[in-house]
Amino acid sequence: MRAKRIALLAAGLLLALALGAQDLSVILEAGSVDRASAPRILGDRLLFTYDFGPGRHGGRIHSVEVAFEHENFSRRHPFERNDNEIYVLLYRLPPDLRELRYRLVINGIWTSDPANPDSYTDRWGVRLSRTVVPATVRTTTETPIVHADGTVEFVVNAAPGSRVALVGSFNGWDPYMTPLEESAPGMFSRRLRLGAGEHLYYYVVDGLRLPDPGNDARKWHRSGLVVSVVSLP
Repeated sequence: MRAKRIALLAAGLLLALALGAQDLSVILEAGSVDRASAPRILGDRLLFTYDFGPGRHGGRIHSVEVAFEHENFSRRHPFERNDNEIYVLLYRLPPDLRELRYRLVINGIWTSDPANPDSYTDRWGVRLSRTVVPATVRTTTETPIVHADGTVEFVVNAAPGSRVALVGSFNGWDPYMTPLEESAPGMFSRRLRLGAGEHLYYYVVDGLRLPDPGNDARKWHRSGLVVSVVSLP
């Protein structure tokens, strides 16, 4: 049972680098999706899915992307394929946006979402898909949080009861020196006072290394690991 849990976590961590979700339970759920459906809320993200169907891969490399009306369709967000050969994307919701209108780009061809029945034709005759975002969904705060008093708060979500530690250049890369406390069920945090300059770090969640899912600033460490970066003035 423990081996299965570690395998699931490892798969989730690989998706974490691509999907950028802050909550590990959300990452694992996206990794276990086995069929496409209309976009749905997972935590504070919107999960998009696409399925080419059984036997349609045939060794061919496919691409699945989504473009949004609120971005003027100028940016394409790529999906990642999970172990069930379903293409998935966890999208960070923009603040105060209650309806998303979008189109998929499948192998370079623009189309509406076949798994989403909510679609309409705009005044130019283009078919768009849309989904309503519930008002109760909150957007994720980017981490770490630098407070006015100069302290830095590291926050990460994981399964309740997990063992979570902060490892970085500021504690000699010691995996035991800076454990995070479970401040709320599934939410782990630790507040530190760090000096000016660049600091490198990652989390260890139940023995597995994980860059900060809430921090897009990352770099390769000389040890071969991908680490997160926080810079202080």
